[in-house]
Amino acid sequence: MTKVNIAQGENRRKVIREVVDKLGQPFIDKIKDAKLILLKPDLVHHELQLASVHVDTIRGILDVIRTYSKAPVVVADAAHFGTKAGFRNFGYERLLEHYSDIKLVDLQDEPFVEQTFTSETGDQTILRRPKLAMDADFTISVSNLKIHKDYGAALSVSNWAEGTMLVPPRITIQGRVWSRSPWLSIGGSKSMHQMLAFLYTQKPCDVAVIDGILAMEGDGPVNGAPVAMGVALAGFDAVAVDAIAATLIGLDPHGIGYLEMIAQAGKGVNEMSKIDVPPLQIIDLTRPFQLPVTTRDHLLDWQT
Repeated sequence: MTKVNIAQGENRRKVIREVVDKLGQPFIDKIKDAKLILLKPDLVHHELQLASVHVDTIRGILDVIRTYSKAPVVVADAAHFGTKAGFRNFGYERLLEHYSDIKLVDLQDEPFVEQTFTSETGDQTILRRPKLAMDADFTISVSNLKIHKDYGAALSVSNWAEGTMLVPPRITIQGRVWSRSPWLSIGGSKSMHQMLAFLYTQKPCDVAVIDGILAMEGDGPVNGAPVAMGVALAGFDAVAVDAIAATLIGLDPHGIGYLEMIAQAGKGVNEMSKIDVPPLQIIDLTRPFQLPVTTRDHLLDWQT
């Protein structure tokens, strides 16, 4: 069975360190062998901390990595509102003072490779992915536990897939943004989920970590409301980790299109009966989250 680890508590750094430690010897062996470790946090908004991964989440992961490995670590994102501002505003730059051989990288500045996505109608879209993320030999997707108004939940798979998709900036009323929406939404709901599934299966992350200490319901992934969950998840199968996370917030993992498509392709597990987690703990932790009306009404449009 696929294992997903769970840890509970209020001290974010401690809980994240605990849940990553639970990955055990396989994780230790992989980071010892790695020549480059890449952590990809979700820094979707440079000013709203609830929407973005807290620096203490990264500290918790780095505490475990540096216990066993001296491999170079890159913390990298291609954030919607700008990665460098997120690094600066959320205290990521201080990581350089406390951990050796750490780099902060804006993936939008990196060389890229191209991948071709073909829709069901035969339309082709050229997608750019950062070569650094595609070539890194050990990758960790680090996300928050959040509702996503367009596709249900913003978790580790979407953080890795959408967040390693490079797009040109455009000017909006909110300033300069790097929005994937024009590409993801061009073919409708089903195509959006198919593109996310394609992006993930072309290069899955090696480990998923979800910080649910303070989660987000409602108008996510940016403007939702906080929910104190006091939980963190980690595992080697990001789809399975997301399936448990979705269950905890009242969503059916089979109803999230891109997770179902990835699982159907044999690239992950989203069937609860095949995931090793304590059932009573799941029951105790589950709290259905509020969804935006538009999300609730259209969550399964990808099936049509």
